[in-house]
Amino acid sequence: MADTIQPYVGSRVLEIGAGIGNLTRFLVRRREIYVAADIDEEHMARLKTRFQHRSNLYICKCDLTSSDDFTAFAEEMDSVVCLNVLEHIEDDLQGLRNIRSALKPGGRVIILVPQGQEIFGTLDTVLGHYRRYTHRQLSERMEEAGFRVERILEFNRISRPGWYVTGRILKKDTLSPFMLKIFDSLVWLWRRIDHRLPWRPTSIVAIGVKQT
Repeated sequence: MADTIQPYVGSRVLEIGAGIGNLTRFLVRRREIYVAADIDEEHMARLKTRFQHRSNLYICKCDLTSSDDFTAFAEEMDSVVCLNVLEHIEDDLQGLRNIRSALKPGGRVIILVPQGQEIFGTLDTVLGHYRRYTHRQLSERMEEAGFRVERILEFNRISRPGWYVTGRILKKDTLSPFMLKIFDSLVWLWRRIDHRLPWRPTSIVAIGVKQT
């Protein structure tokens, strides 16, 4: 994921939904300012401990649904990274508008969301997803919020069959830890073959530019 979005990330970055920093640790390097934001107190405590020696990194609470949480960043950032967050909020348009408010004119947003309502199942419900997106739906939502969609990348085809079988057919609400461990151990292989698989991706990544 980090390799996929790295070329679009600038020097002043706000990451929304940073969690415990698994992506942050790859993106924070060589940035002028990096703000890792979350709404979970335990996550923020982990972030502060994990990155305490990073002088360019700041930790803060930022709720994608709250315009007030974005006032401190008004037109300050050249990049906003928002991965696997937008699908968790009911009013995704307002969330995108909040992101736009934090960006300088011409700044970029990098959004990753789950693709394809046709595979929406119990796993999505348990994770708190309101929806899965098509390319067109995500593009239209971003344009409505004031972004020009620069491109949409397809990400992670390999997991789609497993997601469909587990969540739609078997209607399970968890993924097997054993299978996840195997999946993680074979990332080197998935990286090589993922783009060759004939079915749709599990996720899509949209790169949007703030319109002036």
